[in-house]
Amino acid sequence: MDLIDYHIHPGYSLDATGSIEAFCQEALKKGLKEICFTTHFDTDPLRKKIDPFMIVDGRQVPLEEGLPKYFREVKETQRRYEEMGLLVRLGLEVDYAPHFEEQLRQTLSGIKVDFLLGSIHCLEGVAFTDRREYERCFQRKSVREMSRRYFENLAALVKSDLFDCVAHLDGYKKYGFTYYGEKIFTAHRDYIEPVLELMRADDLGIEVNTGSLRRGFRDLYPSAEILKLVRDFGVKVVALGSDAHRPEEVGYEIKRAVDSLAHLGLDLSLPATVVAERG
Repeated sequence: MDLIDYHIHPGYSLDATGSIEAFCQEALKKGLKEICFTTHFDTDPLRKKIDPFMIVDGRQVPLEEGLPKYFREVKETQRRYEEMGLLVRLGLEVDYAPHFEEQLRQTLSGIKVDFLLGSIHCLEGVAFTDRREYERCFQRKSVREMSRRYFENLAALVKSDLFDCVAHLDGYKKYGFTYYGEKIFTAHRDYIEPVLELMRADDLGIEVNTGSLRRGFRDLYPSAEILKLVRDFGVKVVALGSDAHRPEEVGYEIKRAVDSLAHLGLDLSLPATVVAERG
């Protein structure tokens, strides 16, 4: 199977470094055949002073100012690198919460990209994926309450029909393990199955994300236990992603993710299908 990486943050994202060119060069060096840039697109009105920005030419600018340059650069890169054997896709990782769904729907209706990766990074406007905020987010809730709320939001994300794929399905464990301990690894058990039913019914797939391995976890995002449920419920895996925020992270342990899917009896539905449908 050709190696792909559909979750890459170039230096346009506030928390990333490295040029589009540098990421592409690294992908070629590592033998990847297809990549997708997924710059953060965060528009939660509760976080309007923190998130809705990009880095362009060393300056922090509003998303609406930065997107055109990001789009142009990726499209120019697509043409050059296709001749070298690397397919480059244009995407966004979009933060979602129900309280701003309609605003997000209007915003995304005017944006044309190859791939929209839907993510939940926050609960009630506080980021559980940020080392500066996760304690403030988690201290409000028991692990069960946090998980219940997360999967309620995830169900709403699926129903929104805005996205091509769900990112890091159990991404709450990134700092959840630090805060809650081992309980975080079973937090999904009472809440995930109705969401997987929705995903199967709506034909919305997930990514398998290797970013957890860089943090020292033994399991991917999502865990093997969740991936078995994904298989049993007939939900598709439509992308593999490293969640790279630096060029050297591109393609990180993607081969291991492929092997894990094979071991669990899961097939990868190539994202080219999703891209073709969006196009």
